[in-house]
Amino acid sequence: MLSTEGSAAKQTINHIGINPKWDWGSFYAGDFSQEYSQFSLSGINIRGTGLNLNPANFSFSTSAGFTQRTVSGGAQDGSFKRFLFVAKIGYGKEENNFVDFIFLRAKDEINPKLSNQKSFIIISPNGNEVFGIASAQIIRWNSYNIDGAIKIELSRDGGNTFELIADNQPNVGFYQWSVTGPATFQALIKISSKKYPEIFDISNNFFSIGVGAPSTTLNQEDIINPNAIAPQENALFGAKGKISLFDNKVILQIDGAGSIYTKDIRAKKIDLDSITFPKIFYNFIKPRTGTNYDFALSTLFNFNLKFFNAKIGHKQIGPGFQYLGASYLLNDIRGYSILNSFNINKIGIILSYFNQRDNLLNQKRFTTTRNIIINALNGMILPIWNSNLSFNYFQMNNDSKNDSTRTDFNNFSISSNQSFIINPIGFFRNINLNYSFQFSNNSSYLTASPNKNHSLNLSGIFAILNNLNATFASGFISSSLTNKLNAFSHNYSLLFQHSELNNKLISNLTFSSSFAEKSVSFKTNLGSVYKLSIFDNIGISISLLKFISNSKINRKYTEFIGSLKYARTF
Repeated sequence: MLSTEGSAAKQTINHIGINPKWDWGSFYAGDFSQEYSQFSLSGINIRGTGLNLNPANFSFSTSAGFTQRTVSGGAQDGSFKRFLFVAKIGYGKEENNFVDFIFLRAKDEINPKLSNQKSFIIISPNGNEVFGIASAQIIRWNSYNIDGAIKIELSRDGGNTFELIADNQPNVGFYQWSVTGPATFQALIKISSKKYPEIFDISNNFFSIGVGAPSTTLNQEDIINPNAIAPQENALFGAKGKISLFDNKVILQIDGAGSIYTKDIRAKKIDLDSITFPKIFYNFIKPRTGTNYDFALSTLFNFNLKFFNAKIGHKQIGPGFQYLGASYLLNDIRGYSILNSFNINKIGIILSYFNQRDNLLNQKRFTTTRNIIINALNGMILPIWNSNLSFNYFQMNNDSKNDSTRTDFNNFSISSNQSFIINPIGFFRNINLNYSFQFSNNSSYLTASPNKNHSLNLSGIFAILNNLNATFASGFISSSLTNKLNAFSHNYSLLFQHSELNNKLISNLTFSSSFAEKSVSFKTNLGSVYKLSIFDNIGISISLLKFISNSKINRKYTEFIGSLKYARTF
């Protein structure tokens, strides 16, 4: 994929790579992505090389390259150049029994260009402090390559709005602040440059301001601000496996990893005699201020019978488990899941439950719990009638004693899908009818908002000729917010599909329209794909979109898109 969009201030979106494959292996060069396990390498793009070898029951895989490049910027858009190496060795086949051992090493380069960027780092208050009203406190910060005056602001509502503390202050790294009311548990400090207002930093976490509260501050030595961009480092050891017994009637799957992670490799090294750190890992990563290590484990037990299937799962990710082999991971959670399915004659039943909570070490001010229930019933009522009914319930709440941080949310939905086969060889082939209702209610003190949604979808397939089919679909959506705001929209589409030359040439023509209270859109798309050979396909597509808005802005635009695609399978 190539793009003409500029990428000087972000990661490039251009992808160029090759991936030749053979019976017992494959090779990657350029841009590619591989999946080793959910706790090691998952969902990130690598620019480099990779090799997979699978001789007999043995397997070996390795990848090395850069996962991000240097981008000058602040905490939101800046990054260091990162090199990653990962290797996996295993025995067995994933469809039966296997075990894999994984090692990952990732480290950022401290680029001189990036280290010369303009930035702020707030030192205090940076989260979890308590300041009494009318007390005298010192706001501290570090600045890099910024001259001129600064502005200091305070938010009492978690960053939604800010009030001025001091303007045109000298950039000397500290400010004597006389704390004022009102009280809050969601205070944040913001420091920005007067000369470069786009350069700023905000406290990493909330701190509190209270009446008569004894002021407490944190030890400011070696504090690393997690909101500021910093070069990071990570070493990870993982294992993944599967045990199948009694002809796959009993299956146990395990995926786990231990990770050592350093937030800022510029921080001071720690003497091993002063901490509890496994010395065997010292050869892979040097512990520094801000280094932490923790574990993640996921297990799934599967019990299979002819008419019954049960899956029982457990997942725990420690609060200190962080790694650089994935784009995102939610840590500090423990979850349990149960999924039961029954198949009786032509009737299928699904009963499932999921529970998750955080704050495993009770380090946070409150614990958030999630519960999910999913039930479904599917069956063949008649030879021409298939019916599906599903029920879903989601609940999320926490035990916060503060109205501003308390969460109490639940969502309920029920849907029904009916499919009828009219004539499998005639003009009118089948028809589908779907209805769903969803109700959600946020009972939190500050954001209470009940919502209701109804949707109805109808579609049918017609055979005009032996090589020409048509599909008509329509949808209607009605929604209400807080019982005061109501909206209704409807859309329609008509698709024609034609095949020719022994199905080597497939063409599609689509007309669609969408109507809402204040906007209307019409779209037409024409596309064809021709199979040149067993390995080669060529396709062309053109589309035209017209959008009309009846709102106060009264926007109107027309969009035309054309594309030509060639694909070869090796």
